[in-house]
Amino acid sequence: MKRKMIIIISILCLLAFAFIYELYVSYYTLDATSYNIESEKINEDVHIVMIGDVHDGHCQIKQKVIKQIEELKPDLILCVGDIIDDGSQNDKDTLAFFKSLTEISDVYMSLGNHEIAYYQEHSQDFKHLSEIGVTLLEEEYVDITIHNQKIRLGGMYNYAFSQMTGGITKEDMQNSPTYQFLHDMTDTESFQLMMAHRPDSFIFADANQWNIDLVVSGHYHGGQIILPFIGGLYAPEQGFFPTYDYGLFQLNHMQMLITRGISSSGEYLPRFNNPGEIVYITLK
Repeated sequence: MKRKMIIIISILCLLAFAFIYELYVSYYTLDATSYNIESEKINEDVHIVMIGDVHDGHCQIKQKVIKQIEELKPDLILCVGDIIDDGSQNDKDTLAFFKSLTEISDVYMSLGNHEIAYYQEHSQDFKHLSEIGVTLLEEEYVDITIHNQKIRLGGMYNYAFSQMTGGITKEDMQNSPTYQFLHDMTDTESFQLMMAHRPDSFIFADANQWNIDLVVSGHYHGGQIILPFIGGLYAPEQGFFPTYDYGLFQLNHMQMLITRGISSSGEYLPRFNNPGEIVYITLK
């Protein structure tokens, strides 16, 4: 009987250690995941780093992010939202993080739900982003050239749509700011790259018919808990065992790349078996 108790206690201790270890890995370690995106519109490689969901993460993980991006030497850095927390008292730490990124390469950002909530309470802080060299794109796009490659880069938070929904006339839809932005964004022969914090902005309502070359997103935190051989456990708007949790997906002619993000904030479940992620994209 005593031997059985020792075995049971030992097993429980091992399980507890494994649980604590996976929590540590999920909040204090970092992966760099690489993807090659091929397009006939690209003749010379362009290297891009994409991050999201930093959520006012602790200083240690932010320093790891900065160091890793420095080593990758990207041509462009994309921040796809939730870099700050909605409950942050100020943007001092976030600006310091952004400033370090701008010293590595050009930084572009799209809004996440946490930025929207934060800036509703701290609207005067919006100007701080441009003051340190971060370009915020919200239903806006810019045409940039990297290694002689023309790229149209946009950012949006709202739901995209390409067809009428209940109670909306075709005229109302086509006159909406979001529709006009998407129409103008896709009116180009350049490679089209869209930052959209929520993947569901382009997953639902046939929105992927816009045929943007690449959409980069976050928001789902990889499903928060990643189950071996199964994937993410839960994602907003999709529920349990989401189809789109993290990684590269093909949606009609559009590709969507979803990052697991760097950290989390305020979720009911902790990140588990889910290290922070930097995404390294090579347009080829």
